[in-house]
Amino acid sequence: MGSALNLLKEEINQASEKQHDLAKWKLGVTAALGAAAFGLAKDNNSPNYWLLLFVPFVCAYIDLYANQYQLRILVIARFLRTHPDKDAFLQQYEEECEQLRKTRQHTFSLGWLAGLGCSLAVSVSGVVFYFLDPRHDKYKETLLVSPHQAEWIWASGALFIICMWGYFQYQAGKISRGKSPVAQLM
Repeated sequence: MGSALNLLKEEINQASEKQHDLAKWKLGVTAALGAAAFGLAKDNNSPNYWLLLFVPFVCAYIDLYANQYQLRILVIARFLRTHPDKDAFLQQYEEECEQLRKTRQHTFSLGWLAGLGCSLAVSVSGVVFYFLDPRHDKYKETLLVSPHQAEWIWASGALFIICMWGYFQYQAGKISRGKSPVAQLM
C-alpha cells in the first residue's frame, strides 16, 4: 500500500504542476493575442481586432484542461479518504481537507477562482479596449465580420467559460458526494 500511496501523491503533485503550467500558458497566449490584435507587433502596427474574438475560446480551452487536473486531484483525495486499507494519518488529513472544501470560505478554490477571474477579465478587457481605442471606427474591417456578429462570437466564448465553470462545479460536487462513476468504483 505504501508504494501505491506514493504514486497517488506523486500524481497529485504532477497534476498541480500541470495546472500551474497551464496558467502560465493562458497568460502568455492571451497576452500575445492582445498584442497582435492591437498591432503591437514590431512588423505590423495596424490592429487585427478579430484576434480578440479568440481570447475567450483560448481561455476556455486552457481552463478545461486545468479543471480536468483539479477533478483528478479530487478523485484521488476521495479515494484516499475512503479506501479500506487506511493510512490513518493521511485519511485524517484528507477528511480535514474535505471539510475545508465544503466551507463557503473557498479555502482550496482560490487558484481556480483566480483562473476563472482571469479568463473573464481578459476576455472582457479586450473588447473594452477595442471600443476605447479612438481608431476602432477606422479599423472595423479588421474584425473580418460585422461588429454585431463579432459581439455574438465573443459572447458565445464568454458564455462557454461560464458554462465550463458550472460543469466543473457539478462534477466536483458529484465526486465529493461519491456520485460520479469514477468515485463509485472506489
